[in-house]
Amino acid sequence: MTVVCSWCRHEGLAGVFGEKAPFEDRRETHGICPSHRIQVRAGWMEARFGLVNGTQESTAQEVGGYVVRSAAHLWGGLRNLSRKAGL
Repeated sequence: MTVVCSWCRHEGLAGVFGEKAPFEDRRETHGICPSHRIQVRAGWMEARFGLVNGTQESTAQEVGGYVVRSAAHLWGGLRNLSRKAGL
């Protein structure tokens, strides 16, 4: 099967970046190319943790002298990580 990048296709590019078994099957399957994976991951990190260019921006709010971060985001990330690990 031919592996094409969904993001490249959205941009009007060919987006073919590999093949996978069964090799005799010429249909397309979708994935994400390495360059778009880096872009998407950077966007996730920026959205979730306030990271820009690998450094943390101040996303915390000070309430009554306490620093408050989104516990829901932290809990959701840990829950997903534990599901992927099979815990």
